[in-house]
Amino acid sequence: MNESVLKEEILFKPGDHQSSAFRIPALLYTKKKTLIAAADARMTNQRDNPNEIKNVIRRSFDQGETWEPIQTTIEFLGDKGVNGPAAIDCSLVQDQLNERIWLLYSHSPGGIGAFNSWIGTGYDQQDRKIVYNRHYYPYVIANDGRVYTKDDETLTDYRVDTEGYVFKGERRLGTIYEKFNELKEEQLYEAPTSYLQLIFSDDEGHSWSNPIELNNQVKEEWMSFIGTGPSRGIQLEHGRYPGRLLFPIYFMNKSGFFSCSVIYSDDHGQTWQRGASPNDGRPVSLSDISAESLGEALKKYELTESQVIEQLDGSLRLYMRNHYGKGCVAKAISLDGGVSWGEITFEETLINPVCQFSVLPYRLDNQQGLLFLGPRSTHKRENGVLLFSLDNGLTWSGEQLIEQGSFIYSAMTVLEHGTIGLLYEKQWSSDGLIRLIFKKIDLKEIRNESGETPLFESLQP
Repeated sequence: MNESVLKEEILFKPGDHQSSAFRIPALLYTKKKTLIAAADARMTNQRDNPNEIKNVIRRSFDQGETWEPIQTTIEFLGDKGVNGPAAIDCSLVQDQLNERIWLLYSHSPGGIGAFNSWIGTGYDQQDRKIVYNRHYYPYVIANDGRVYTKDDETLTDYRVDTEGYVFKGERRLGTIYEKFNELKEEQLYEAPTSYLQLIFSDDEGHSWSNPIELNNQVKEEWMSFIGTGPSRGIQLEHGRYPGRLLFPIYFMNKSGFFSCSVIYSDDHGQTWQRGASPNDGRPVSLSDISAESLGEALKKYELTESQVIEQLDGSLRLYMRNHYGKGCVAKAISLDGGVSWGEITFEETLINPVCQFSVLPYRLDNQQGLLFLGPRSTHKRENGVLLFSLDNGLTWSGEQLIEQGSFIYSAMTVLEHGTIGLLYEKQWSSDGLIRLIFKKIDLKEIRNESGETPLFESLQP
């Protein structure tokens, strides 16, 4: 294993931006050389939703040498603390054709997390958001904010503004994102499920759009939770689908079991579709399973957070966190741009203790290299190691220890002149809280196992 001293900086730590904790790194280097680091600001404690969670970023204009203060990109108004609404687990990608930056995340209203999300999209067949009163009587919100009863289309004296505030006549009540409270006679509430949403920036992350709802495009009525990869999306360059934007996602069925897939857009993010899961049609003994039918007896077939890369022939390779018990990453190939997937196999070299990881392609002379970053253990989230492949993941030629001890989620991006940016989670033993650490590694300084020659002699900027 190569040994070197890497410059590091704690970008997000407990107490910053009035947040108790931070989690879930994402990292993007733009065409105009802006480095964007994103994370969850978990305002009350470190846990997943239900919790008050905002998405935040920091930007650097000098390759990560200095950073702007933390800015909030998206938050939902509602209860504070553990009953607050969430924007959790983001992924980033930039459209190389129009330079728009997309940020994908999962939203849930107050009191709702992955394991108590209702099944359903939260929208009716006319793409109107469904809301409920304290008796769970359903209403729908029209595009102009006016509220109708869902069953008989009766116009009410309710309306909902763009921030989610409910008005009854001229009186402003709370927001639809608050935790359900049966004692509030007039309040309306967002459907208690998970929502996949996007925001975008056309000015290098300085400002961001309002949320764009994807549930009505990519979520099925039998799904409850739906979430991101997280970390990074990609844009295809080769094969039959150049320009396609693509994000890994995962979701839960009505029995409470996870499968993954990707969503994709062929019109620069205006509309999105979801591809099949590698679990759809996956052979199990004498029968086939699907993402919808996965249940208790098939728990080991769960697939969750994933990373996707494009190969030079236009095919896709999906690397998946899984529960099969092999202590390594699962893999599947798509020949149709993420619409369907082939057989699931296991990459025993890519050891993993059921934890998110990062995969990043890097261009060599006339071929593609690949980097893999994750905890190098079959059972603990510890000892973060960066693995190097010179042949696009067919074989692995070396490794670099990035962080000894605690190492959890991570993100990577390609910077300038053979440098890779890393953003990862490390838990402090003193307080049990996680910090997000940024490091840079110069691949040109990495030597082969003998230490005699550079491993990456033919790096292209």
